[in-house]
Amino acid sequence: MPRISSARLNAQIYSEASEWFVNCRSGALDDATRRKFDAWLRQSPQHLSAYLELAAIWDEGAALDAERRWDTDTLIAEALSDQSNVTQLITPSTVRAPATISHARWAAVVACIAIGLAAFVWVYMFREPIYITQIGEQRSITLPDGSTMELNSRSKVRVRYSEQERALELLEGQALFRVAKNPSRPFIVTSDGTRVRAVGTQFDVNKKREGTVVTVVEGRVSVLTDVSDARVDAIAVNVTESMPQLPQESGAGAGILLAAGEQMSVSDNAAEKIQQPDVARAIAWTQKQLVFKAATLTEVAEEFNRYNQRQLIVQDPELYEFHISGVFASTDPGALLQFLRERAGVHVVESDSAIYLTKQR
Repeated sequence: MPRISSARLNAQIYSEASEWFVNCRSGALDDATRRKFDAWLRQSPQHLSAYLELAAIWDEGAALDAERRWDTDTLIAEALSDQSNVTQLITPSTVRAPATISHARWAAVVACIAIGLAAFVWVYMFREPIYITQIGEQRSITLPDGSTMELNSRSKVRVRYSEQERALELLEGQALFRVAKNPSRPFIVTSDGTRVRAVGTQFDVNKKREGTVVTVVEGRVSVLTDVSDARVDAIAVNVTESMPQLPQESGAGAGILLAAGEQMSVSDNAAEKIQQPDVARAIAWTQKQLVFKAATLTEVAEEFNRYNQRQLIVQDPELYEFHISGVFASTDPGALLQFLRERAGVHVVESDSAIYLTKQR
């Protein structure tokens, strides 16, 4: 397998992979450490990729075919040259099969398929890497241009960098972006039909069930949506009357400018500037806090479930619009549950797999 440049891996992940590789080579891992290693591998495809690269370089460094002199036909021919590895295979008369099958040939074919599949996976992952966090995991990632993104729990972002633009797609969850300035190469984050365009700024994008919320921490961004022109234009007049527009993408919808301290909510059929924005609450997750202000229990459950294996389920429809306010540590689910137990009208029922909220009778 040809070596993939380590510069294309996230430095933090590559460092972690190196440490795990040294520990595994020592052969002194106990059961607890092995479980931690298994959990680390499962956290993200990038973890597995980094570890496999190190293993390939260590074990096969001297045999790497950097000049690609060995194609598929050559590999098969090399395997078939050893006729000692051929045996008779007895098959039922109803099956039309050759009298002899070369294990070497099959091994070579399987090896070639595996090499081709591995090459495809490597090219795909490094061309358009996907960064993933699991329940309760948060991660800070440095991108190739020096920009950084912090991923909240249960989040997924695909990165597509080109010479013309820096394109990212928020597939799930929430991320805070700190953008390195480069006016000739715009930084664009897409979440469903919402496109957030920035040159050098800091902003948060939260993909919720009902839509996407954009929060600008520093600088300014241009938000482009797929909602109707009339609706967007009406909002754009209020938001941008004292500010010039950022350069707009060709063929895109109306651009709505947001400055530091402003927020915008975009759903399938509406895009509106939040009248009382709360930036601190929007990015409280970076401090491992859950901050609720007159939030419905369905909103509370959505946030709670980012961080806990046992999911919070609002089972009684009468509680859908029940509102609460408070500040809780995302690492201490018990505090929120105790708070809910003390609310009049809410009954908390716990099981091994879930936590149910019902109307207290």
